Amino acid sequence: MKRLISWIVLVAMALTMVLAIPASADEYMKFVNKKKLEAHREPSADSKVIKKLKGGQQVMLSGNPEQGEWTSILIEDTKHGGQLECWVLTEFLVDYMPQAFCDHDWGEWVVERQATCTERGYRWRICNRCGIRDESEPKKKDHDFSKWKVLKEATCSKKGERVRTCKNCGYEEKEEYYEDHTFGDWTILKEPTCTEKGERVHTCRVCGTEKKQELDMLPHDFDYVITTEATDHSAGVRSKICKVCGFNGGEESFDPEGTIRRGAKGEDVRYIQQLLVEQGYLNAGGADGIFGGGTEKALMQYQQDRNLNPDGIAWPQTRADLEHDYGPWITVKEMTRTESGERVRTCRGCGFEQHETVDGGTVFERGRRGEDVRAMQQIIKEVGYDAGSFDGIYGKKLDAALAGFAADRGMIVEDGKVRPADVDAVVNAWFQTIPAESWMGEGSAETPVNLALTVTPTSAADDSGVTNYSWSVTNLGGEKAMFNAILLTFGDSADYRAASLVMALDGVELKPGAGNSVTGSFNADGDWGEGNLNFAAMAVSEVNGAKWLSNTVTFENDVNPASRTVAPVANAVDVNALPDGTYPVSFDRGDVFSGASGIYMNAVHIYTQDWYDLVDVGMLKEGDAIIVEGEEVPVLSISREDGVVINEDQDARSFELATEEDGNGFFVRGLDDMTTYTEQGVTTLMVDPAATFTDAWDIDSDPVTSTGEGIVEAMQASANDSFTPHNTTVRVEGGKVVEIKRDYVP
Repeated sequence: MKRLISWIVLVAMALTMVLAIPASADEYMKFVNKKKLEAHREPSADSKVIKKLKGGQQVMLSGNPEQGEWTSILIEDTKHGGQLECWVLTEFLVDYMPQAFCDHDWGEWVVERQATCTERGYRWRICNRCGIRDESEPKKKDHDFSKWKVLKEATCSKKGERVRTCKNCGYEEKEEYYEDHTFGDWTILKEPTCTEKGERVHTCRVCGTEKKQELDMLPHDFDYVITTEATDHSAGVRSKICKVCGFNGGEESFDPEGTIRRGAKGEDVRYIQQLLVEQGYLNAGGADGIFGGGTEKALMQYQQDRNLNPDGIAWPQTRADLEHDYGPWITVKEMTRTESGERVRTCRGCGFEQHETVDGGTVFERGRRGEDVRAMQQIIKEVGYDAGSFDGIYGKKLDAALAGFAADRGMIVEDGKVRPADVDAVVNAWFQTIPAESWMGEGSAETPVNLALTVTPTSAADDSGVTNYSWSVTNLGGEKAMFNAILLTFGDSADYRAASLVMALDGVELKPGAGNSVTGSFNADGDWGEGNLNFAAMAVSEVNGAKWLSNTVTFENDVNPASRTVAPVANAVDVNALPDGTYPVSFDRGDVFSGASGIYMNAVHIYTQDWYDLVDVGMLKEGDAIIVEGEEVPVLSISREDGVVINEDQDARSFELATEEDGNGFFVRGLDDMTTYTEQGVTTLMVDPAATFTDAWDIDSDPVTSTGEGIVEAMQASANDSFTPHNTTVRVEGGKVVEIKRDYVP
């Protein structure tokens, strides 16, 4: 019977296909029966291949030739429009869709036997395109049991027996069982402290069985002892001392009042951002109230321009400086390599004028102390001019040496000041005195000195065309070396001996090993030359005086890096000393209980979300990377049609960057619409006597709010014992929980 039905279906399909043939008696529809079939311009395998047809593709041909012959078919002419005639072998064409290439258009299931709780079912279906038959045997259904019938009563200490019967087949299932213990309220046997764990017990009202549970130690109640006072432009240091047991939790830094760092949110941040917008350091869209990477970079540039410590932190000193209502910069004197430039801007409110010197590189003024001055003293002496002892202090002897050097070369020097061009001339003159055999060039892993240089633009060019760069030099060789300078040339050639500009001069010892680096920054002006900017580091071996160059780092003038890595805003917390704030949590409802000292939340898991700065996400593009839950994820694709979706339909980690209604940053949400959380640790929390618990887990009922001792009762009475970071948060103030909220989550 089954085979008869199948043949009837196949005959019906064949009739359908025949009826589908075009009206013209000379035209036939066939299917390609090969994974790839080449269609040729002429009926010959040697002629040009016009198109490659896929298996299962339907084609139209004229006439119905014998097998083994060439036949002409018509395909779409995508270049000129219309149809194009080409030739294929008929042996690879068939009348019906080949099953190997069919994507199957299944008909309805034909059920011949329904599944029951004692027998599997049987059904089949036919593909409407190729006629293949698909069969399946649905598994047996579960028994439809009646309610349990007690044969022997049970208690929590005495085993009972019960039976239930399948309503369909009569199958009986018996089991032995115990009733659950009926425990009373918890009794505290030992209160937990910050040095010892506690213990509690509750007893079954029926059989007297006791169940004990260990309580986690309480967090230390820290007070702070200041070691170093904070200033208006630097953090202080303080120690954390527990007021209960005297435990020293170590030292930590703290900011002076009014300081704002990366990761902060709110109106204070927006105020700083608006000041940066007004002074041209931040785009208007960046004033979003979130202190992220874009704000930090803008503030660093402002501090750099104002000769403040460029650390990207809004210290009270920086904030006071920002609050002037400055007009635009006006160039008073253009900068050159020979002379410093000058610019000025005026506060609209009070008329205060801010003057600023614009230098293109290292500038020494009389009285300066440092290793860079010491290096200048050593180098100019090697050229033949005595600058006194190598004490690293810029005094009259260095001025006299520089004046003699300049007079011999027709240069004009400025008393009490070494300009970038002066440093260039001295170092390049020193280069010419170095024998060729002393120049070792770039090192390698096997050489005594192997300099590794990195250079990174910290911002785009400012109004004066100057770009600030940060740099780092590491000696990966096996011998000590004295780092001397960062060198710069322009164009495609990097001949640092012939015509270099010196962007940074120093005299710091570079010990061998990857952990010993020298860092700094300098300014470069794109108008100083044409073509690329080529940077290299130069150091002198302390063993034999050989001169080593580093790798060459090349940039186009004033171009920022091509790719970047976006990291989340710092959000880690110490669960044993939680700062004030709201945290996603998870716990068991039985772990919220009353003790002699009040209400405890035991074994609370604390979570945070990874938050990302609006500006960072707005600049994110393909080829960048983003750090999610500690893992660097390459951005293979990014869609902004509905939110921000990363790597959708890619063979890589996929997720969405979503934002709350207030728009104050992005957080990671999986493509299953579930927010991801990072666990920070487990702790025990004290609940403030005036705390509230608002429970809105039941969407069909109004939220219920409990306070004080009622919180414990509400927890125990809840019909839903699910408290997870997806539905529950606690708000902590002064080290105590002041609010617990649980919301409905679908």
